[in-house]
Amino acid sequence: MVVKKAFDNCIEVTCAFAVVALTIIVFVQVFNRFVLKTPLAWSEDLAMLLFQWIVFLGAALGVKRMRHFGIELVVRHFPERVRHAVGLVTPVVMAIVAFVMIIQGWAILGINRTRIYATMDLSYTWAFLPVPLSGVVILLYLIQLEIRRWRQGSDTEGGHGP
Repeated sequence: MVVKKAFDNCIEVTCAFAVVALTIIVFVQVFNRFVLKTPLAWSEDLAMLLFQWIVFLGAALGVKRMRHFGIELVVRHFPERVRHAVGLVTPVVMAIVAFVMIIQGWAILGINRTRIYATMDLSYTWAFLPVPLSGVVILLYLIQLEIRRWRQGSDTEGGHGP
């Protein structure tokens, strides 16, 4: 339980740090560009890099909380059997997407590992690392949610499904 909490905190703190850093970098860039008339060459690349980390780790956090995969507005009008089926299929589809992220993300990492940002002395590996990493985190959160659902003995409890 301590390891899980530390892992969860690490993901959340990383996202929070990236959001704060992105906000500061964009503010400084806008200030430099429009007030000082001296734009920073590296700020756009770093902002994009941070945005990628926020998007992919944020997607994993969304899976943890079952926030962005809900299609409740549509599904709640379906009969109970259909809602139940959607609740069973949703984690399977999400797991397939996570596996694709891991496999394809790892391939993209291999292709881009020698590329370096022109404006920063930083490898493109950092830009593509969030894809497979997020896939792994999504799978871990899906497993956790399924274990919780199994322990509760219900296919619709535990924040799962529509």
